[in-house]
Amino acid sequence: MVIATRNRPTDAHQVLSAITGYDFGVHEVLFVDDASENPLRINATCPFPVRILRNETRRGPAASRNLAAQKATGNILAFLDDDARPLPDWFSVLDTALSNNRAAITGRVLPFDSSVVARARQYRYEVRYAQYAPNSPVTFFAGGNSAVWTELFLAAGGFPDIVTASDNAFVERLTQSEGQVFFVPDLRVAHRNSKGVGVAFREAWRAGRLAQHSTPAAALPRFAATARIQPWSYDPMPAALNLSLQTANSLATILPSRESQSQ
Repeated sequence: MVIATRNRPTDAHQVLSAITGYDFGVHEVLFVDDASENPLRINATCPFPVRILRNETRRGPAASRNLAAQKATGNILAFLDDDARPLPDWFSVLDTALSNNRAAITGRVLPFDSSVVARARQYRYEVRYAQYAPNSPVTFFAGGNSAVWTELFLAAGGFPDIVTASDNAFVERLTQSEGQVFFVPDLRVAHRNSKGVGVAFREAWRAGRLAQHSTPAAALPRFAATARIQPWSYDPMPAALNLSLQTANSLATILPSRESQSQ
């Protein structure tokens, strides 16, 4: 079990408490403290080893998870966010769903908060889930709710060390190694969806800057498609927020890159 964390000791203890309460033969839990201002300490008594790895400088969740993978001693890497809580059947679903003919599995994220930002994010999740049949191969990998065979994760090179969307980029690496990620809807976690409006816009902008450069003509259909699928009739505020986030993302893809500006 791998959990990257930074400056959230209460969340770290709460997710560990949930894991302990639902223990289904956990081999070990590895926290990676990503240069927290006060180093993480765990004083809980658990029926499995708990190890804390630490980055002395901030490196982000992708590099933190990769560090844990290199130090792990089990044959399965299961990933949770520090602000996620696995549902009671999470371990039994994982044990059944990650079979020998599947490289990795990923599941559903459910909210335990109900702000506008949280509802907007959840709606985006649900739109994604609706595209896939249960137990089908998918092109996404929820870094906070997933599992993969350790050997295959390492062979694929782990998560790309990028600021955002490293979990989905991992799918491309795994595919190149002839592995697939399968969607298991019953693998569910409750998650704090909202980190605030500012963080939501910052993530949308970063994702756009990291994406392939686009043009206004190409961005407009994406904007229109986002507008069409929003829950305007029953939850207009998250709908408006999602459209605003798509605008920020599209603008970020249209603007010239720093490299092109310097040429």
